[in-house]
Amino acid sequence: MEACLLGQASSEQRLLFEANMLLDPMLRKDVHWQRQTYRIIREYGRERLRSELEQVHQTLFTASQHRKFRNKILAFFRT
Repeated sequence: MEACLLGQASSEQRLLFEANMLLDPMLRKDVHWQRQTYRIIREYGRERLRSELEQVHQTLFTASQHRKFRNKILAFFRT
């Protein structure tokens, strides 16, 4: 299941997996929940990255020791 859902399975493996999903309702249910799990993990990772980027932004644009850098960046957008 993992290899198929992550796009790492061969075409033969994917075909066999899809056939098994047609025949096995429990497998379909498992696949559904595995996809949901992957989606939640991706969203968590994106939110965490967004938070880390916001922290970097706050540090660079509010700390006095980075004033020179901040002014250089802002100059790009003033022209």
